[in-house]
Amino acid sequence: MNRHVMAGETLFKYCATILLGLLFPFGLFAQQGEKPSAATDNELEDMIYTQVDRKAIFPGGRSGWEAFFAKNHRYPQVAKQSGLQTAVIARFVVRKDGSVSDPEIICSSHPLFTDEVLRLLKVMPKWKPAIKDGKPCDSYYKLPFIFELKETPVDWAIKRWGRR
Repeated sequence: MNRHVMAGETLFKYCATILLGLLFPFGLFAQQGEKPSAATDNELEDMIYTQVDRKAIFPGGRSGWEAFFAKNHRYPQVAKQSGLQTAVIARFVVRKDGSVSDPEIICSSHPLFTDEVLRLLKVMPKWKPAIKDGKPCDSYYKLPFIFELKETPVDWAIKRWGRR
């Protein structure tokens, strides 16, 4: 087996372990934390919260996210040909207006997947922003992007018995 594929599988297992340990029931999760207690009104206006009353929501919730990803992601061709699968975990800010900014990749096994996740974050629709003290606020969000190759029965049969 190609050592790059083996390294990718190892990183995939590592990322998947991290991912499973962090996921909430909906497969999407927000980071938790506290704001500084001595912040002024202007500082509060510019804060990016980690502790919110209601976390940001992708339009349509989990099913909306799954539909967006299925329709818009492009599996890197080189990765597809090599059989690479991975989970990429991204952290970003959902702004008060629902836009996504400041993307950061936390875990990725290959630069091609990293590039694809960054591209998806740029074309993502506006979210419903997080709520803090009854007002929309900027907040951090972590999101897994799962890249899996799914074989059809025909693909499996061709691999097993070859083309006839």
